[in-house]
Amino acid sequence: MFEFFIEYDINPVIFFDSKGNVKYCNQEAEMFLSYVNVKDIFNFTLNNAPKDKGITTIFKEIKFLDFNFKGYSIGYKDDNLIGIRLFINTEKNHITIDNLEKTDILKLINFAIEYISLKQKNTKFKIYPDLSFSEVYINKKELLHILLEIFEKQSKVEIHTHLKVGEYLKVDKKKYPIIEIIIKCHPNKKINSKYFEILNENDKYIIKIPFIKEKNENNNS
Repeated sequence: MFEFFIEYDINPVIFFDSKGNVKYCNQEAEMFLSYVNVKDIFNFTLNNAPKDKGITTIFKEIKFLDFNFKGYSIGYKDDNLIGIRLFINTEKNHITIDNLEKTDILKLINFAIEYISLKQKNTKFKIYPDLSFSEVYINKKELLHILLEIFEKQSKVEIHTHLKVGEYLKVDKKKYPIIEIIIKCHPNKKINSKYFEILNENDKYIIKIPFIKEKNENNNS
């Protein structure tokens, strides 16, 4: 039961050996470590560890690349293993054009498929892309995280992308058409996001993304 809670903790949890090798990390930490330098996290853990055996918890703003945290716990019982738990900021983020990154959605989906396929060789993927759009401005890191979380432990995944007719999302008081990523699978967990609207249905997830082609688009509010 303990391992179950740790694995699905929304906060990254990482254990290092004395040489800086990762001995265990939960799925949130696995995503985090795929972006940052593992050595930097290990050095941060050592530099902020308690002087005596035990656990220290500090609440302050810390940042690794684009990852912002509001604190951490670091602890150890002996010299063989040391652990860190980083506390994510759970406050809702205000989406602005300035903090979005131009991204090829299809390439991002394919990257997520390839990444998961290395871990889950029996997962079967089918993708039906809408080729009428390619690069759009989105929170790339967040969308990749969501895709990996949905794909994990699935045996069969079918992905559709298309433009939604008649619906709009507002960003910076401007209206944008909606791109939907429909992922048909066995929804085994509830997926939430601070940046995207996600519908958790019985046989699929639907991710709604504002279709922002350029940062200076002239849309009516």
